[in-house]
Amino acid sequence: MQAVQINKYGDNSVLEQVDIPIPKILPDQVLVKVKYASVNPVDYKIRSGFMASVLPKSFPFTLGWEASGIITDTGHDVLNYKTGDEIILMSNFMQGGTYAEYVAVNAGEIMSKPTSLDFADAAVIPFSLGTAYTALLMDTQIMPGQKLLILGAGGAVGRMAIQIAKNLGLEVTGTAKGNDIQELLSLGIDHVVDYTKADYFDALNDFDVVLDLVGGETQAKSFKTLRKGGTIVSTTQPPDSGELQHYGLNGKMTRTKCDPEKFAVPLQWLEEGKIKVKEPQIMNFGSAKEALALVENREAKSKIVLSL
Repeated sequence: MQAVQINKYGDNSVLEQVDIPIPKILPDQVLVKVKYASVNPVDYKIRSGFMASVLPKSFPFTLGWEASGIITDTGHDVLNYKTGDEIILMSNFMQGGTYAEYVAVNAGEIMSKPTSLDFADAAVIPFSLGTAYTALLMDTQIMPGQKLLILGAGGAVGRMAIQIAKNLGLEVTGTAKGNDIQELLSLGIDHVVDYTKADYFDALNDFDVVLDLVGGETQAKSFKTLRKGGTIVSTTQPPDSGELQHYGLNGKMTRTKCDPEKFAVPLQWLEEGKIKVKEPQIMNFGSAKEALALVENREAKSKIVLSL
């Protein structure tokens, strides 16, 4: 099978399209024929070695963590799925492997593909839905009537977070720019703040929860936007413990995990049309280097999926 691998850390020049054997599955795994593999920021962070201290890799390593596809084989311990099932998956960050025609994945890291979505749209669901749901429902326990601020709301995770929060009855504010502003308003967000304006943080205050999808200086400025006792949850870096104590806040860095049982409700929302998916940008599998460069340089018009 064809796969995109790295044999060392570095820039996009270390990506190689190679021919390797189809992986063998363990008793608790399934083998999936990949239809579309998503390209995510974590892919270039792994490739560059940025995350080597927490997620070290042995080479050669096949990139990619998110995909849609069809099961072609199951381990003898797998009871809930069968050959021919259409699924979406997010393999664990130690394993990866979705930049390939086939991937062996743990049965607990897959979910049935929503019937309302085609394979391309479905491929973007596990990471964005999983991250938003984990941050807001598992790490933060948002409640109806609360005020939520999403920093970096224009991306795939932000869009999912908006829709989850609105389905649960929260007042939602997000930061975005350009065309994203109108797109977010169409999703039902209550307020959008243009972050290209120098003083945009002046309009942000009195929130119960901040979902930080940006990090860095943006996160540092966000502590003062929360009410005392509020919560900041970040996908990018742990909130500073000193700042949390100073402002009397709770904080956590979310760890995305594919959990089919916990995601039953938002997956049902997808089926019912209560959550909309922005159409991804489809690129050929042979264009993996170009696709990853677009994501790394923040030039992608929407989430990119590789067609296999």
